[in-house]
Amino acid sequence: MNPARIKGYAQATMQRHKADKLDSAVIASFCAKHHPTAWEPQSEEQRRLRALVRLRDDLLQTQLQPENRLRDATDALVRNSLQALLNAIATEMAAVERRIKEQLAAQESLNTNLKLLPSIVGIGIITATKLLAEYADLEQYESAKAAAAAAGLTPSHYESGTSVRRRPKLSKMGKAGIRAALYWPAITAMTRCPAMKAFAERPAAKGKAKKVIIGAVMRKLVHICYGVIKHQSPYDPAKAFGRTAPTT
Repeated sequence: MNPARIKGYAQATMQRHKADKLDSAVIASFCAKHHPTAWEPQSEEQRRLRALVRLRDDLLQTQLQPENRLRDATDALVRNSLQALLNAIATEMAAVERRIKEQLAAQESLNTNLKLLPSIVGIGIITATKLLAEYADLEQYESAKAAAAAAGLTPSHYESGTSVRRRPKLSKMGKAGIRAALYWPAITAMTRCPAMKAFAERPAAKGKAKKVIIGAVMRKLVHICYGVIKHQSPYDPAKAFGRTAPTT
């Protein structure tokens, strides 16, 4: 559960102190009143896949600094040292990617979903792998909207009376890894998928900001991913956007 819900409940009940025993009582009281959905732990295979995918992302970030320094370095000893470091990172990266492929191949359901997700325009193998790692329980959500909300992709409105109206923005109360993984796929889908391009043109015609449009496309991609995995069928624009959606 998002810890913000427990924190908000504690504030609403005017809790002024924080201690382990008090926190336990607050959590128990919250659960007794709101009856949250029971948590289902991930399997060992799912936890390992997520850990490996996140490790790969960390290695990519670690690789950036020596690459940048190597471009500016002129001393031969420094360049040799930086190159040795980059070679070591590349070797470990290859080993991690091999383990990720083995992990996916070992599980029939994950392997099937890995073949289905790239049927969506904008979703490649790397993005599909990230989604499967971060969204291991995607089919357990009650709806596509719930899956999008869990990624913090639902719009947040701020209005008060007739004078206070701020621009809508993403709530960002959810899985940051999903949002990071879907940004560039959303850009690609808006460019290469006629149905998604038409979908993005509607808010653009109303004067919506570019960030709002990209967020809407990211949210739509989650909806499509949910449908593809839920129904175990490849992406079909007619199902995702209606029968009038362009298919070419």
